Amino acid sequence: MVQAGSIRRISEGSTAQSLRQEMQRNGIVSSDCDVILRTATNILNKCVPLGSENSTQGLIYGNIQSGKTAVIIAVIALGLDNGYENFIVLTSDLNDLYQQTIDRIQSSLHGARILGKTDFKTPSGIAPNVPLIFVSSKNVTVLPRLVTAINQLGRNLENFLIIDDEADQASLNTNINTDEPSSGVNRKILELRNSLSAHSFLQTTATPQSLFLQDEQNPFKPEFVEVTQSGTGYIGGDHFFNDDETFNDSSHLRLVEPIDLATLKRSHIPSSLQDSLYVFFVGAAILRLRGNNKNYTYLLHTSLKQAEHTQAAIAVTTFVNRLQNEFMSSPSVTTMEGLTNAFNDLQNTFEAGNTPSLREVIDDIRGSIFSTYTQEVNASTGVGIDPSPNGRHTIYIGGTKIGRGVTVNNLLVTYYGRDAKKPQMDTVLQHARMYGYRQNELPAIRIYLPVHLAQRFSDIHASDNVVRELCQRSGEPISVLPLAANLNPTRKSVLNQLTVDQRAYVGGRQYFPRQPISTPSIVNRQTSDIDNLVSSYSSLGQVYTTSIDEILQILSFEFGTLGGDNGRWDDEFIRTALAEIKDSPRFENEASLVIVNRASSISRRNELTRAIIPGSAGRIPYGVNRTQPALLMTRLIGQASQGWDDHPFWVPVVRFPDGNYAFAVNYSNENGS
Repeated sequence: MVQAGSIRRISEGSTAQSLRQEMQRNGIVSSDCDVILRTATNILNKCVPLGSENSTQGLIYGNIQSGKTAVIIAVIALGLDNGYENFIVLTSDLNDLYQQTIDRIQSSLHGARILGKTDFKTPSGIAPNVPLIFVSSKNVTVLPRLVTAINQLGRNLENFLIIDDEADQASLNTNINTDEPSSGVNRKILELRNSLSAHSFLQTTATPQSLFLQDEQNPFKPEFVEVTQSGTGYIGGDHFFNDDETFNDSSHLRLVEPIDLATLKRSHIPSSLQDSLYVFFVGAAILRLRGNNKNYTYLLHTSLKQAEHTQAAIAVTTFVNRLQNEFMSSPSVTTMEGLTNAFNDLQNTFEAGNTPSLREVIDDIRGSIFSTYTQEVNASTGVGIDPSPNGRHTIYIGGTKIGRGVTVNNLLVTYYGRDAKKPQMDTVLQHARMYGYRQNELPAIRIYLPVHLAQRFSDIHASDNVVRELCQRSGEPISVLPLAANLNPTRKSVLNQLTVDQRAYVGGRQYFPRQPISTPSIVNRQTSDIDNLVSSYSSLGQVYTTSIDEILQILSFEFGTLGGDNGRWDDEFIRTALAEIKDSPRFENEASLVIVNRASSISRRNELTRAIIPGSAGRIPYGVNRTQPALLMTRLIGQASQGWDDHPFWVPVVRFPDGNYAFAVNYSNENGS
């Protein structure tokens, strides 16, 4: 494999220029087109050059609902303009999502022949120099047909650009912790890649947790990362889950109690759910009266159980039917109260003095409420999200099928009734269907959810921002992954349990090398160097304020035996975790430093115990600032009579600042094994 290719001149030819014009016709402003094509150029520069028989793999890291498909298509367009003739797009096995992908490619790229999965059986009659784009679902039956088609066309010896859309979803090996062969799709994708003499494997996702935590030599671990930028009008986590904003004061969040579906009845639904439906109808009416004349959607996440989707759909339909019946004459007092409260709520986010009257809103609802449809979206109904629903109002009710890769156009209100018992960061983030290009609708957008789920989204958003910033700065996958509190990064079935520690370092806890390095050949110069670094901190047990940079300088030496403490202390990853904390504005590069002892006589047993910090130091040792990282240093005499190597050495204790976060680590990254 190769790392990023050498910088070469990527020219924008007729295909890219045609794509640029189409993007502008679809409402993408010129400056955003420039960013998309510049990003695509960066990606293509990191791909295997024409004429080279190598392979590489990289990640296109986008935001949820941010339009990374446009970047994918731009990469193909620039590839066509610069001599590449073979492309593969791997996409969802769900027919509606597969069709969405191939339709987008067909409408955007006209300089190549596009072969869908039904074309793989009979690919003959295509001249060798005709550019080809193969669009395949990630399916164990379809992928072998793709390999056969490529071989029949004699293209297997040529250079391919392979784009794996939502690469963290179906492509990884779910049998990694078993004695079974690799899972089907994973195995077939590897067979496809191995059948080609040269290729660049470009993974795309907005949730790369599982990819970053793959083993170092895993063919699905990215070698480079390109972070995409969201375009004009994108609404994401910063608008809803900003750290500086309390949830109760949010313009768009409404905190509710979890829905008890066991007591949900046709004749009565929770008042908060009724409120959200009133806000939906009123918000849609205001937007239409202001000239934003669209068909709007509402999304209700109830649970993962399909029977409960049906139960919720019956209750919501009953409520809507009642409203429709009332609007045949006059709304009841209760309904008028609900509509008035919704109108007053929405006045807070629309421009003052630039909204229609409540009477105009009610008249609009009267003329449109009969065009309201409630739709269950799950495997049982077989129905997906309609990209262009006919109804003025569409209310979607479902669970997992309203997740990854699904775009809910013109979504105004999202209601989270409850969530998974064992949530995963990537899954929760993929359900953020309220993100997207919704600037025009933003005043009418509301999210109803329990406070614990609001906190969860906020924590995930903060973690994602850190990961994105670090990857953007380095262009490489990070080795220590910050997590939201009490969440796993991804499903356990795709992470190697022998190398991945999902809760390596947790906020508010202390870590130290239980098997410290005391060998004179290593610590001889190191001890004196550290002596000099900490010489100005003269008082024992005193808390000094310093910088994380200075702590990192002290920790730049070797302290822990490789693999000691079951991997909990690792010199490199401790430093990496602290460096990531340093880069967060929350901590402002400030830290605490304490010299615990300069002549400790702790004896060596199997491993160090908590005696490295005396019990008298307190649960928060020496009262260090809990909101900052702290380093507590102990110098051991290291006498042979105490079981050591007759040479003094330093042992560090790192306390991570309090907070709702943790770090995950794949320890195979340390030595490339």
